[in-house]
Amino acid sequence: MRNAKRLALVWAARLLPSMLLACGPATRSDPAFWVPYGGDGSGGAAADAASSTGTGGTGGAGGTGGAAPAGSRLEYRFTTVSLDGEYAPKNIGAVWITDAQDTFVKTLEVWAAKRVEHLVRWGAASGTNVVDAVTGATRKSHIEHMPTWNGTDTAGLVVPDGPYRVHVEFTEWNSSDSDEEPGPWTVVDFVKGPDAQEMTLPDEPAFIGRHLSWTP
Repeated sequence: MRNAKRLALVWAARLLPSMLLACGPATRSDPAFWVPYGGDGSGGAAADAASSTGTGGTGGAGGTGGAAPAGSRLEYRFTTVSLDGEYAPKNIGAVWITDAQDTFVKTLEVWAAKRVEHLVRWGAASGTNVVDAVTGATRKSHIEHMPTWNGTDTAGLVVPDGPYRVHVEFTEWNSSDSDEEPGPWTVVDFVKGPDAQEMTLPDEPAFIGRHLSWTP
């Protein structure tokens, strides 16, 4: 009887770790599952990071130092629309922030892998800097995006209040090739400051459902 109890305890000790693992949190292997970066240092899920992270600058707007005020948040919601490009509906794209003079501040989101060089506007503006950006693989279809920004540059410093711009570019072509069409892009101006801001923007041929909000 004593040996039977001892054997039962041994088997329980062996089975317990696998049972705990089976009950653990589910993982998402789908590269389309991204956690928006909220300025908490998590950086989001890097499902299939862009091939070159670059070093980039720390934002021409300069920083005032310290962490972003709690709750400060830009949210820009939009849906891309296929223009029947060569690889449609597959698409790659990027969202980034500049100051009013178009000096790069921070990349918010990039969905691209091996074809990242065809994001010609984002590459020229950012030097392919993806510090703190949400990165992922080429999209197989067009979806709604909702990148966020907590008012900091790539060094994690809060940039001064004032006018800024949020840029979006995507492509279904090899846009860096001289004989190909450049991908569609759009820019929205907003003011980072002590006042809340809310804008519903008109649809464009390649971008619909656009809505921007700033919470100080």
